[in-house]
Formats: sequence, C-alpha cells, structure tokens
Amino acid sequence: MEKILAEQAALELGAVDTNQILTLLECPVCLDHITPPIKQCIKGHLVCTDCFPRLPHCPTCRSTMSAERNLGMEQVSRLLNFPCRYHPMGCKVATSLNKKGEHERSCDYLQLKCPFHGQCSFQGALTMVVPHLRTDHNVNPAPIRPSGILFYRAKQFAKRNLWNFIFEWDGNMFRFMIKNIHANSVGRTDNCNIVIAHVQYVGPDSMAAQYAYSLSLFDADRRRPGPKFEGVVSSTMKPIESQVAKEEVFVATTYTARDYTDQFGQLNFVIHMQSLKEKEKKAAERRESEARRQHRTDTSRPPPPREAAPAAAHVQAVPVVPAAVPTAAVPVVVAAVPAAVAAVPGDLPEPASSIAVAPSETNNTSGSTSQPSSSHSSATNIPASTTNPTSTSRDESPQPGPSHLAPL
Repeated sequence: MEKILAEQAALELGAVDTNQILTLLECPVCLDHITPPIKQCIKGHLVCTDCFPRLPHCPTCRSTMSAERNLGMEQVSRLLNFPCRYHPMGCKVATSLNKKGEHERSCDYLQLKCPFHGQCSFQGALTMVVPHLRTDHNVNPAPIRPSGILFYRAKQFAKRNLWNFIFEWDGNMFRFMIKNIHANSVGRTDNCNIVIAHVQYVGPDSMAAQYAYSLSLFDADRRRPGPKFEGVVSSTMKPIESQVAKEEVFVATTYTARDYTDQFGQLNFVIHMQSLKEKEKKAAERRESEARRQHRTDTSRPPPPREAAPAAAHVQAVPVVPAAVPTAAVPVVVAAVPAAVAAVPGDLPEPASSIAVAPSETNNTSGSTSQPSSSHSSATNIPASTTNPTSTSRDESPQPGPSHLAPL
C-alpha cells in the first residue's frame, strides 16, 4: 500500500489554470460566468440559466436548445473560486460558488444597467441611476401614494410590445415592466402571444426581497377586476423572461388581456405595493400589544378565593361524627358519676337531662321508697345501681349519658 502511494506521489499530474476553466464557463450572450444549473444546446454549447429561456436557437452554432443540463460542468464549477462579477469595476474578492451570490448582492462595486431602456449601454452605481435617467432619457421617477396603490395604463396595447414605468415608493426606486411576447420565446409550449408583467427593484436582490406586490387587470369601462397575481419583487439585474417558467411574474394570454382594454385601446393595471419589513414590524407590534393587554387583564383580575371545598366537607362531616362513635364508649363517662356522688353524697346536683328508669327498679339509699311528685317524673331519680359499684343489675347495659356530666 505504501508503495502504491509513493508511486502516485511521484506521478506528476500537472496543474490546471483556473482562469482557463473560467473562460470555458462564460455565457456567450451576457458574458457572465455560468453557474448551475448549466444549460446547453443539443451539441453541448453552454449558456447561463438566465439567458436560456430567451434563446430559440444556440447563439454559437444555431442548433436547437436542449432541455438537459450539463452535469459534468456543474461538478467542475463547484470546485472553483469565482471572481465577483464586478471585478472589472475594482472588486478583488473571489469566493466559492455557494458564497458568490451572497457577496454580489451587497458588493460595494455593484453596477446597475439602465432600468429604462434595454439597449442603453449605461452601467453604474445606484447613486448614478437617477441622474442618468434625467440626463439621457428625460425621465423622472414618479412618486406614488404612501399606501402603495398604483393605477397604470398601457397605452396602444395592440400596437406596442413593451411598456416601462419608473416610480418611487418607500424611499426606493422600482420599475413596472409589461411585455407582449410569444410563448415560445420564454420556454412555454403555448402557441400564442402572452402578456407578462412584473415589478422590479432598481438595485440589489437583497433589497428587492423586502417588498411584495399584487397585480390585477381592470376593466375601466365596466368597472370590474380581472385576473390577479401576487408575487415578490425581484431585482432589475434579473430578466423577467427567466422568471416566467417559475411562475414568478404575471402571465395572461393576449386574448384575455384584450377583454380588459378600454375604449381607447389601453390595458389597465391595478398595482398594490407591500413592504414585507413593515408587515413584519406591524405583526410584531400586534403581538406585543396583545401581550400587554393580556398582562393587564391578569393583573386586574381579583385573586382567586380560597378553596372552600375542604371546609365544606368538614362541616358536613360534623353531624356524622357522633353516629360513627361506638356506643360502648359512652358508659365510661356515666361510670364516672358514682365516684363523684360517693365523694359528696349530700351535694349531688339534679341532672338537667333525663334518663328513663322504671319505678320498680329504683331504690332509695335510706331504705324508704319515694313516690314521684307531679313536678318531677321518675326520670329525675338516679338508679341505685349507680350508687353501688359492686352491685350488678341489668341496667348496666350501655346507655347514652347526659352531655353535661362530663365536667364532673
């Protein structure tokens, strides 16, 4: 094994110049580096994914474009470091493929093409776009309402193929573009003309992703809305034709669009801009307000009452306690009375409660038998058996005793 490794180390495979490989990955249309997914024609000539939907034929050999990707070159491209696309403007950063897009969206040397005219050769920083529009095209970005609602008329719809409108909203510049093209030119199988429309941000993609919009046709004569579309704003650096296949733009057939033209031949659009950042901010404010309101409700609510269930159960259990006590324990209290009587024979108090005893079973300690008076019944007499602890009688069976004899 070591011998094989030594032979491989001794074998000189040479080095490949990265610049030569990057030259092979240049798009013949936009001259930018081709990154995955890499498209090609049936003979293998490469084009980038942004230019592919607009090419009915190969720009190199005029052959038919292929739907297959070049997977081999995609694997090679992932091994390289790509220079920033703004390298001609002065950027010296070279990154791998997975970091290239992130860098270019926020590159200090970001260069924009003219957002108004496709054949204009202007390329410059964002701060130079507005002066260029005013000087070379006599165009001033139109401010729209703070609510973001815009009504646009595409004049002479049957005679033109392109409409471009530059406007300002939320402190940024946008472009609303409408194109009347054939479906085959954007990779669709429909054999008809279609109308595509889209809102783009004049600047990098990182800022464009913060905005969304809704778009619908509008019949001005009959005051009725037409087909509606909702999407996210993209950058002017990305052609809208490349977004048709992904359904990221408004698409309608020309026949459908003509049903919404007014008496002057104008195709009317209603656009509503939305700030995703502002929407998220309002959602956070609503959540915070809901939390504060819930907190106020919890603090103003009276404290819950003490648990009354155990107390109620105790009250209900009070009457049950005497019934649960065995009757055999009651004579213990009564048996304590003779000891008290024997200690003080002449001061025996008359009980307030009664104990029913038959007259024939009542004996007098002095040897005489007393008759019950009319004011006191025999219940006031204490049985003789209670004065002599040693005597036995059938009255020694447990009887409920008086409740006030316990303190004696």
